[in-house]
Amino acid sequence: MKHLPECRSMNFSIYAGMLDRYKDSDDIRQSCRQCGLNGLEVILAGESDQGKIFPDMVNGVHLYFHIFWMDFWLGHYDRLDEEFDSRQQWIDYYGGTDREIYLDCLRKDLRYAEEVGAKYVVFHVSEVTLRESYTFQYRYTNEEVIDASLEIINTLLDEHEYPFDFLVENLWWSGLDMKTPELTRKLVEGIHSDRKGIMLDTGHYMNTSSELKTPEDAVACLHDMLDAHEAAGVPVTEWIKGLHLQMSLSGEYVRKQKKEWKENPMDFAQIPFYELYRMAYSHACSIDLHKPFLGEGVKELIERIRPRYVTFEYSADGREEYERWAKAQSELLGYLPEKKSEIG
Repeated sequence: MKHLPECRSMNFSIYAGMLDRYKDSDDIRQSCRQCGLNGLEVILAGESDQGKIFPDMVNGVHLYFHIFWMDFWLGHYDRLDEEFDSRQQWIDYYGGTDREIYLDCLRKDLRYAEEVGAKYVVFHVSEVTLRESYTFQYRYTNEEVIDASLEIINTLLDEHEYPFDFLVENLWWSGLDMKTPELTRKLVEGIHSDRKGIMLDTGHYMNTSSELKTPEDAVACLHDMLDAHEAAGVPVTEWIKGLHLQMSLSGEYVRKQKKEWKENPMDFAQIPFYELYRMAYSHACSIDLHKPFLGEGVKELIERIRPRYVTFEYSADGREEYERWAKAQSELLGYLPEKKSEIG
């Protein structure tokens, strides 16, 4: 009998651009049902939900995050001065200089998750500056990012007992990249809660290799990662409670970008911070494609992991494309009756 995850979610940012795709809450619910899904994994974006999001619709909450936060957390203000155009600019960006500012943003999201009865929350364990996203040379090691993340996580979990699973997510930058089993163990075992686990982002793991060309390559790569953890005595399939299910085969872009960088590197000092931010965001989106994960062996991979939570995390160009992609994914996994679907 096929495994049916308890929560099958649409990734949903609560801001006008996404909310405006739907007439009301019933329209969102209907869209989920048609796609074989039963709720949302939301990211709070500081905007009103327009009365369209109700507690019973929220399966999970993706917590607030900065892509670069280590220098702020560790008080390396001189390094922030180099990254930003001025000290006042980064103080405005983070909202001050006190660590509690960052913790309060996370506390707010955790309270929301508790209030709506979310089954889980997701926390990025990753760090990359805008400049590092181009150079692929990172100031902080994976272990240093994991250590700092554990400090944040345990500060939050030690002060309140939350009624949901706290899941850590992998990325391809410094932090949890799922390439070193002992670091995966250090992170998960270091969390002060029994309700903990991993939200494996399949596309993020694909981004750790620029040699993958096909969905079948990606499936094999993910199996190799699971095998390596199990060979090291790390019970990874027990810890992976959720999946951000997406495909990112961007190796050609990454190889080209690295070649161009080597031949003609940018002079970061000449680019204003927010212009570089815009460029780096576009660059990251060209690496992390967030497309449906369709191909031979995908269903069997998911059956091996048997996740409790699955989120179809897509960067679709509007509602119609998302629904088309999600239906094809659900048909492949058996969440909807099978039929031939075309993905453009």
